[in-house]
Amino acid sequence: METRTKRAWMFVYGFLELVCVGSSPLSSVVFTRSEVCQEAVLPCEWGSHSEVSSETPYIQWQTLRNMVFERMGPAKFQAEAYQNRADVPEAVLAKGNCSLHLSDIRFSDAGIYECYLVVGKTGSKQRIFIQSVQLSVLDHKSTRVVEMGKDLTLDLYKSQAETVVFQSSNGDEWRELWRRGDRSRVEERDGKLVIGNVGASDEGIYRVIDGEGLTISTVKVSVQEPPRPTRTNLVEKRVSFESSVGMNSPSLPLGFLLIMFLYLL
Repeated sequence: METRTKRAWMFVYGFLELVCVGSSPLSSVVFTRSEVCQEAVLPCEWGSHSEVSSETPYIQWQTLRNMVFERMGPAKFQAEAYQNRADVPEAVLAKGNCSLHLSDIRFSDAGIYECYLVVGKTGSKQRIFIQSVQLSVLDHKSTRVVEMGKDLTLDLYKSQAETVVFQSSNGDEWRELWRRGDRSRVEERDGKLVIGNVGASDEGIYRVIDGEGLTISTVKVSVQEPPRPTRTNLVEKRVSFESSVGMNSPSLPLGFLLIMFLYLL
């Protein structure tokens, strides 16, 4: 019942966002998307508004629920949920570009954002609607082919990752491989997860999960046997061996050289 109620409220909030945006001036919505943990730019230009031609532009970005970011010259405000992740660069803002830059994108960042230009003097300020941008946040999906005996390296997206789970291609159960703060059999190196000496049992699906239980990344891994050496490889190997030991060297017994020659064939 609780889950159903939560979903109902999410639908209501989404509906309210669309209604409010539709009632805004210049209510055309720009659509953009980003993969989770990456960066996104929500495009916007205020340059066509002559009201601030002689003023330092004061810009505001918000969702329909909360303020996200404000800037006026060097002074700026970032909402708690966007601390150190949101910015409208001062240099480009002065030239008419008020695009919102978001880093380390989270699933909770998805939604509709509105940009406003604040004009006028203290006591008579007015907000001018400029642009609505709808941001969609996607998870990462990929496939990998790894040679048996090699290392498998997976992006961990550690800024948000909480666990990494694995489902074998021969089974249905999910097994935990890594959890933030715990020891595990897999190696963590430079923000990546390294599974060494891959074998057939490592073939399957790997998922990186965030703290809310949402999938950041899904990687389907296939393991293949190393290629068998061809006759060309053997000939090259034989020539290399002959060069290294010296087939004409009197210091090596003929019988030894013959045995090694037959072995390479």
